[in-house]
Amino acid sequence: MAIAAAITVAIAVAEGRAAASCSRTDLATLPEHVPMKDLGEALRDRVESCASAARRPDGEAFLAAHRLPVTEERLRDYTRVRTLFEMTRDGGPWRVRWAITNQDATAKNVWASWSRTPPPVAGGASATAECDEISALFAGLVRRTGTRGVGLFWPTWNHTIAAWDIAPGVRVLIPTTQIFLECDDSFDHAPAFSPTKQRTVYEFPASDVPDRTPVPRAVAAFLLDQVTDYAPASLDTLAVLRAHRALGYGSSLSAGCREGVARRARDLAARALLAADRAALARYAEELGLRPATAEAALARLTSVPR
Repeated sequence: MAIAAAITVAIAVAEGRAAASCSRTDLATLPEHVPMKDLGEALRDRVESCASAARRPDGEAFLAAHRLPVTEERLRDYTRVRTLFEMTRDGGPWRVRWAITNQDATAKNVWASWSRTPPPVAGGASATAECDEISALFAGLVRRTGTRGVGLFWPTWNHTIAAWDIAPGVRVLIPTTQIFLECDDSFDHAPAFSPTKQRTVYEFPASDVPDRTPVPRAVAAFLLDQVTDYAPASLDTLAVLRAHRALGYGSSLSAGCREGVARRARDLAARALLAADRAALARYAEELGLRPATAEAALARLTSVPR
Protein backbone atom coordinates (compact mmCIF):
# COMPACT_ATOMS: atom_id res chain seq x y z
CA MET A 1 0.00 0.00 0.00
CA ALA A 2 2.82 2.40 0.87
CA ILE A 3 4.53 1.71 -2.47
CA ALA A 4 1.29 2.25 -4.40
CA ALA A 5 0.68 5.50 -2.54
CA ALA A 6 4.21 6.67 -3.31
CA ILE A 7 3.74 5.92 -7.02
CA THR A 8 0.45 7.82 -7.05
CA VAL A 9 2.07 10.83 -5.41
CA ALA A 10 5.02 10.70 -7.83
CA ILE A 11 2.69 10.68 -10.83
CA ALA A 12 0.66 13.56 -9.42
CA VAL A 13 3.80 15.60 -8.80
CA ALA A 14 5.09 14.88 -12.32
CA GLU A 15 1.76 15.89 -13.85
CA GLY A 16 1.72 19.04 -11.76
CA ARG A 17 5.19 19.99 -12.97
CA ALA A 18 4.15 19.28 -16.56
CA ALA A 19 1.09 21.50 -16.25
CA ALA A 20 3.17 24.26 -14.69
CA SER A 21 5.60 24.24 -17.63
CA CYS A 22 2.88 24.29 -20.28
CA SER A 23 3.22 27.95 -21.18
CA ARG A 24 3.46 30.03 -24.32
CA THR A 25 6.81 30.78 -25.91
CA ASP A 26 8.99 33.66 -24.81
CA LEU A 27 10.27 34.90 -28.18
CA ALA A 28 13.39 36.23 -26.51
CA THR A 29 14.43 32.63 -25.83
CA LEU A 30 14.40 31.69 -29.52
CA PRO A 31 17.10 32.50 -32.07
CA GLU A 32 16.08 34.23 -35.28
CA HIS A 33 16.11 30.83 -36.99
CA VAL A 34 15.60 27.59 -35.07
CA PRO A 35 17.36 24.50 -36.51
CA MET A 36 14.87 21.74 -37.32
CA LYS A 37 16.59 19.38 -34.90
CA ASP A 38 16.11 21.85 -32.04
CA LEU A 39 12.50 22.49 -33.01
CA GLY A 40 11.78 18.76 -32.92
CA GLU A 41 13.17 18.56 -29.40
CA ALA A 42 11.21 21.64 -28.33
CA LEU A 43 8.01 20.12 -29.74
CA ARG A 44 8.69 16.89 -27.86
CA ASP A 45 9.03 18.78 -24.60
CA ARG A 46 6.00 21.00 -25.25
CA VAL A 47 3.80 18.03 -26.17
CA GLU A 48 4.81 16.16 -23.03
CA SER A 49 4.34 19.16 -20.75
CA CYS A 50 0.98 20.19 -22.22
CA ALA A 51 -0.69 16.95 -23.30
CA SER A 52 0.48 14.15 -20.99
CA ALA A 53 -2.25 14.53 -18.36
CA ALA A 54 -5.00 15.16 -20.92
CA ARG A 55 -4.10 12.15 -23.08
CA ARG A 56 -3.59 9.66 -20.25
CA PRO A 57 -7.26 8.47 -20.05
CA ASP A 58 -7.70 8.03 -23.81
CA GLY A 59 -4.18 6.60 -24.04
CA GLU A 60 -5.03 3.95 -21.48
CA ALA A 61 -8.23 3.11 -23.38
CA PHE A 62 -6.32 2.97 -26.68
CA LEU A 63 -3.73 0.56 -25.31
CA ALA A 64 -6.38 -1.61 -23.68
CA ALA A 65 -8.33 -1.79 -26.96
CA HIS A 66 -5.19 -3.11 -28.67
CA ARG A 67 -4.41 -5.47 -25.77
CA LEU A 68 -1.11 -3.78 -25.07
CA PRO A 69 0.40 -3.27 -21.60
CA VAL A 70 -0.26 0.19 -20.18
CA THR A 71 3.22 1.49 -19.46
CA GLU A 72 4.60 5.01 -19.08
CA GLU A 73 6.67 4.53 -22.23
CA ARG A 74 3.67 3.50 -24.33
CA LEU A 75 1.56 6.32 -22.91
CA ARG A 76 4.34 8.77 -23.75
CA ASP A 77 4.48 7.50 -27.34
CA TYR A 78 0.70 7.65 -27.68
CA THR A 79 0.69 11.23 -26.40
CA ARG A 80 3.29 12.28 -28.94
CA VAL A 81 1.65 10.51 -31.87
CA ARG A 82 -1.89 11.56 -31.04
CA THR A 83 -0.98 15.18 -30.33
CA LEU A 84 1.06 15.61 -33.50
CA PHE A 85 -1.76 13.98 -35.46
CA GLU A 86 -4.22 16.54 -34.09
CA MET A 87 -1.81 19.41 -34.83
CA THR A 88 -0.86 18.46 -38.38
CA ARG A 89 -4.08 17.00 -39.80
CA ASP A 90 -6.21 18.87 -42.31
CA GLY A 91 -7.93 21.63 -40.33
CA GLY A 92 -5.93 20.98 -37.16
CA PRO A 93 -4.51 23.73 -34.91
CA TRP A 94 -1.50 24.26 -37.19
CA ARG A 95 -4.12 25.23 -39.81
CA VAL A 96 -2.85 23.06 -42.66
CA ARG A 97 -5.37 22.85 -45.49
CA TRP A 98 -5.70 19.89 -47.84
CA ALA A 99 -5.81 20.49 -51.59
CA ILE A 100 -4.47 18.69 -54.64
CA THR A 101 -0.91 19.91 -55.22
CA ASN A 102 0.62 17.04 -57.23
CA GLN A 103 3.75 17.19 -55.05
CA ASP A 104 5.90 14.32 -53.80
CA ALA A 105 5.51 12.66 -50.40
CA THR A 106 7.71 15.09 -48.50
CA ALA A 107 7.16 17.82 -45.93
CA LYS A 108 9.72 20.12 -47.56
CA ASN A 109 7.13 22.22 -49.36
CA VAL A 110 5.09 22.79 -46.19
CA TRP A 111 8.16 24.04 -44.31
CA ALA A 112 9.16 26.21 -47.30
CA SER A 113 5.67 27.72 -47.39
CA TRP A 114 5.78 28.51 -43.67
CA SER A 115 9.23 30.05 -44.06
CA ARG A 116 8.04 32.34 -46.85
CA THR A 117 4.83 33.38 -45.10
CA PRO A 118 4.73 32.76 -41.33
CA PRO A 119 1.25 31.80 -40.08
CA PRO A 120 -0.81 34.76 -38.86
CA VAL A 121 -2.28 34.78 -35.37
CA ALA A 122 -5.78 34.82 -36.84
CA GLY A 123 -7.19 34.09 -40.23
CA GLY A 124 -7.33 31.16 -42.61
CA ALA A 125 -5.03 28.32 -43.53
CA SER A 126 -1.31 28.60 -42.80
CA ALA A 127 -0.21 26.24 -45.59
CA THR A 128 -1.74 24.06 -48.31
CA ALA A 129 -0.66 20.48 -48.89
CA GLU A 130 -1.89 17.20 -50.33
CA CYS A 131 -2.51 14.00 -48.37
CA ASP A 132 1.00 12.63 -48.89
CA GLU A 133 2.63 15.91 -47.83
CA ILE A 134 0.51 16.22 -44.68
CA SER A 135 1.23 12.60 -43.77
CA ALA A 136 4.95 13.21 -44.34
CA LEU A 137 4.83 16.30 -42.10
CA PHE A 138 3.19 14.26 -39.34
CA ALA A 139 5.39 11.17 -39.65
CA GLY A 140 8.63 13.16 -39.82
CA LEU A 141 7.83 15.10 -36.68
CA VAL A 142 6.82 11.96 -34.77
CA ARG A 143 10.25 10.55 -35.63
CA ARG A 144 11.89 13.75 -34.40
CA THR A 145 10.16 13.52 -31.03
CA GLY A 146 11.74 10.09 -30.52
CA THR A 147 8.79 7.78 -31.17
CA ARG A 148 9.40 5.05 -33.72
CA GLY A 149 7.43 2.95 -36.16
CA VAL A 150 5.42 5.63 -38.00
CA GLY A 151 5.55 5.79 -41.78
CA LEU A 152 3.48 6.36 -44.89
CA PHE A 153 0.71 3.99 -45.93
CA TRP A 154 -1.11 3.71 -49.26
CA PRO A 155 -4.63 2.30 -48.65
CA THR A 156 -5.38 2.93 -52.34
CA TRP A 157 -3.11 3.58 -55.30
CA ASN A 158 -4.00 7.28 -55.31
CA HIS A 159 -4.12 8.17 -51.62
CA THR A 160 -1.67 8.40 -48.72
CA ILE A 161 -2.19 8.28 -44.97
CA ALA A 162 0.15 7.38 -42.11
CA ALA A 163 0.40 4.18 -40.12
CA TRP A 164 2.01 3.23 -36.83
CA ASP A 165 3.33 -0.27 -36.23
CA ILE A 166 3.16 0.08 -32.47
CA ALA A 167 4.02 -3.56 -31.73
CA PRO A 168 4.34 -6.83 -33.67
CA GLY A 169 0.95 -7.49 -35.24
CA VAL A 170 -0.52 -4.17 -34.06
CA ARG A 171 -0.90 -1.55 -36.79
CA VAL A 172 -2.75 1.74 -36.28
CA LEU A 173 -4.01 3.61 -39.34
CA ILE A 174 -3.74 7.39 -39.07
CA PRO A 175 -5.65 9.34 -41.75
CA THR A 176 -4.41 12.92 -41.82
CA THR A 177 -7.24 13.96 -44.16
CA GLN A 178 -10.85 12.83 -44.69
CA ILE A 179 -10.36 11.67 -48.28
CA PHE A 180 -12.49 8.52 -48.85
CA LEU A 181 -13.64 8.67 -45.20
CA GLU A 182 -16.82 9.50 -43.29
CA CYS A 183 -17.28 12.65 -41.23
CA ASP A 184 -16.27 11.15 -37.88
CA ASP A 185 -13.50 8.81 -39.04
CA SER A 186 -10.22 9.63 -37.37
CA PHE A 187 -7.15 8.27 -35.61
CA ASP A 188 -7.29 4.45 -35.46
CA HIS A 189 -10.78 4.52 -36.99
CA ALA A 190 -10.82 4.40 -40.78
CA PRO A 191 -13.12 1.46 -41.66
CA ALA A 192 -12.82 2.11 -45.40
CA PHE A 193 -9.13 1.14 -45.29
CA SER A 194 -7.58 -2.26 -44.63
CA PRO A 195 -4.49 -2.28 -42.39
CA THR A 196 -3.15 -5.27 -44.35
CA LYS A 197 -3.32 -3.51 -47.72
CA GLN A 198 0.39 -2.73 -47.39
CA ARG A 199 2.66 -5.46 -46.07
CA THR A 200 5.43 -3.27 -44.66
CA VAL A 201 5.35 0.25 -43.21
CA TYR A 202 8.78 1.79 -43.60
CA GLU A 203 9.55 4.26 -40.86
CA PHE A 204 9.58 7.80 -42.23
CA PRO A 205 13.06 9.35 -42.09
CA ALA A 206 13.73 12.42 -40.00
CA SER A 207 16.14 13.38 -42.77
CA ASP A 208 13.23 14.25 -45.07
CA VAL A 209 13.84 17.78 -43.75
CA PRO A 210 17.50 17.98 -42.65
CA ASP A 211 18.50 18.76 -39.07
CA ARG A 212 20.02 22.11 -39.99
CA THR A 213 16.99 23.39 -41.89
CA PRO A 214 16.32 26.87 -40.42
CA VAL A 215 12.80 27.53 -39.16
CA PRO A 216 11.96 31.21 -38.67
CA ARG A 217 11.38 32.26 -35.07
CA ALA A 218 7.77 33.27 -35.78
CA VAL A 219 6.98 29.87 -37.31
CA ALA A 220 8.58 27.95 -34.44
CA ALA A 221 6.69 30.04 -31.88
CA PHE A 222 3.38 29.52 -33.72
CA LEU A 223 3.77 25.74 -33.83
CA LEU A 224 4.80 25.51 -30.19
CA ASP A 225 2.11 27.89 -28.97
CA GLN A 226 -0.67 26.09 -30.83
CA VAL A 227 0.38 22.98 -28.92
CA THR A 228 0.20 24.97 -25.69
CA ASP A 229 -3.23 26.37 -26.51
CA TYR A 230 -4.91 23.25 -27.89
CA ALA A 231 -3.14 20.05 -26.80
CA PRO A 232 -4.60 20.02 -23.24
CA ALA A 233 -8.18 20.01 -24.60
CA SER A 234 -10.39 16.94 -24.84
CA LEU A 235 -10.51 14.93 -28.06
CA ASP A 236 -14.19 15.89 -28.49
CA THR A 237 -13.32 19.59 -28.47
CA LEU A 238 -10.36 19.13 -30.80
CA ALA A 239 -12.53 17.15 -33.24
CA VAL A 240 -15.20 19.86 -33.42
CA LEU A 241 -12.66 22.63 -33.93
CA ARG A 242 -10.76 20.66 -36.57
CA ALA A 243 -13.94 19.90 -38.50
CA HIS A 244 -15.11 23.52 -38.35
CA ARG A 245 -11.76 24.73 -39.70
CA ALA A 246 -11.74 22.15 -42.49
CA LEU A 247 -15.26 23.11 -43.55
CA GLY A 248 -14.22 26.75 -43.60
CA TYR A 249 -11.24 25.86 -45.79
CA GLY A 250 -13.39 23.83 -48.18
CA SER A 251 -10.81 21.07 -47.91
CA SER A 252 -11.10 17.30 -47.42
CA LEU A 253 -14.16 17.26 -45.16
CA SER A 254 -17.44 16.85 -47.03
CA ALA A 255 -19.92 19.73 -46.87
CA GLY A 256 -22.45 17.11 -45.78
CA CYS A 257 -20.68 17.03 -42.40
CA ARG A 258 -21.84 20.56 -41.47
CA GLU A 259 -24.88 19.53 -39.45
CA GLY A 260 -22.88 16.95 -37.56
CA VAL A 261 -20.35 19.60 -36.55
CA ALA A 262 -23.11 21.89 -35.28
CA ARG A 263 -24.69 18.99 -33.37
CA ARG A 264 -21.42 18.06 -31.69
CA ALA A 265 -20.83 21.70 -30.82
CA ARG A 266 -24.28 21.87 -29.21
CA ASP A 267 -23.33 18.81 -27.16
CA LEU A 268 -20.21 20.63 -25.99
CA ALA A 269 -22.21 23.75 -25.11
CA ALA A 270 -24.52 21.65 -22.93
CA ARG A 271 -21.64 20.33 -20.81
CA ALA A 272 -19.77 21.73 -17.86
CA LEU A 273 -16.56 22.22 -19.80
CA LEU A 274 -13.12 21.61 -18.37
CA ALA A 275 -10.81 24.61 -18.10
CA ALA A 276 -8.62 23.26 -20.92
CA ASP A 277 -11.61 23.02 -23.25
CA ARG A 278 -12.72 26.55 -22.41
CA ALA A 279 -9.20 27.82 -23.06
CA ALA A 280 -9.04 26.05 -26.45
CA LEU A 281 -12.43 27.45 -27.43
CA ALA A 282 -11.38 30.96 -26.43
CA ARG A 283 -8.22 30.58 -28.49
CA TYR A 284 -10.34 29.47 -31.45
CA ALA A 285 -12.50 32.56 -30.99
CA GLU A 286 -9.28 34.59 -31.40
CA GLU A 287 -8.50 32.69 -34.60
CA LEU A 288 -11.96 33.55 -35.91
CA GLY A 289 -11.50 37.20 -35.00
CA LEU A 290 -14.48 37.17 -32.62
CA ARG A 291 -14.93 39.88 -30.02
CA PRO A 292 -15.00 39.15 -27.20
CA ALA A 293 -12.79 36.11 -27.77
CA THR A 294 -14.50 33.79 -25.31
CA ALA A 295 -15.49 30.13 -25.21
CA GLU A 296 -19.13 31.22 -25.41
CA ALA A 297 -18.46 33.25 -28.57
CA ALA A 298 -16.73 30.30 -30.20
CA LEU A 299 -19.56 27.92 -29.29
CA ALA A 300 -22.12 30.33 -30.71
CA ARG A 301 -20.25 30.30 -34.02
CA LEU A 302 -19.73 26.54 -33.97
CA THR A 303 -23.38 25.76 -33.34
CA SER A 304 -24.51 27.85 -36.31
CA VAL A 305 -22.43 26.40 -39.13
CA PRO A 306 -23.73 28.01 -42.35
CA ARG A 307 -25.19 25.77 -45.01
